[in-house]
Amino acid sequence: MLKIRLFFSIVFIGLIVIIARPTFATSPVQTEHFRIMGFGGEIPEEVLKKIAQDVESAYIKIATFLDVDPYRFSKIEVSVFLKPQAGRNIRASAGEARINLDADFNDTRLLKHELTHILISKPMPGAPRWFHEGLAQYMSEGDIRRSNKYPRSGFNDFSFMKLEAMFGADRTEEEAYYYAWSIVSYIIDEYGKEKLQKLFKESGFLKDRFVRVYAVELNSLEEKANEIFAKYKPKAE
Repeated sequence: MLKIRLFFSIVFIGLIVIIARPTFATSPVQTEHFRIMGFGGEIPEEVLKKIAQDVESAYIKIATFLDVDPYRFSKIEVSVFLKPQAGRNIRASAGEARINLDADFNDTRLLKHELTHILISKPMPGAPRWFHEGLAQYMSEGDIRRSNKYPRSGFNDFSFMKLEAMFGADRTEEEAYYYAWSIVSYIIDEYGKEKLQKLFKESGFLKDRFVRVYAVELNSLEEKANEIFAKYKPKAE
């Protein structure tokens, strides 16, 4: 009797696992840097191939600009869902090198933003949030002076510590993106893309890399923050 009960228990658990397991739509589509898999039903192969083309193209543009290729020997996992998932239509995990998106996703700017986080995380683990978001905004939108988005209020007594604290707070997070984007736009415009590329080839914390590459303390930018924000701002202001 005990053996019979154990048998049916194992069968029952097995059925639960099978039912709970995501449904694979097709075989994975692979590119040089990505493995794209469909979930939740029959996703047309041409849809997965189009997504594969988009993510690979975005990766190449970002990697070329930063002169990095952190996933040369491994792949970023992309899960494509037939039915819209809760929240945004793209969800990325930089630390796990994973992107989840809906099958009808077509926002290439947002894709570049999220991919930038992934490309930063491997060569520069522990980079502060302002650097992540500022560079992601720059890679997806360009220099902030070309934008007409993100109206802002003033930032009194600026410091990088205060900027970091603004992220994650409902009332100040949108402003934080703006300031981070302004600073990154200034750094690239003032010192050039080549210095930014060298930053990724250094080791250690961002502040230590910054001194070695730019020959100035990162905190020295705090002293000229008002000047930076006055010049590097959206056209609409």
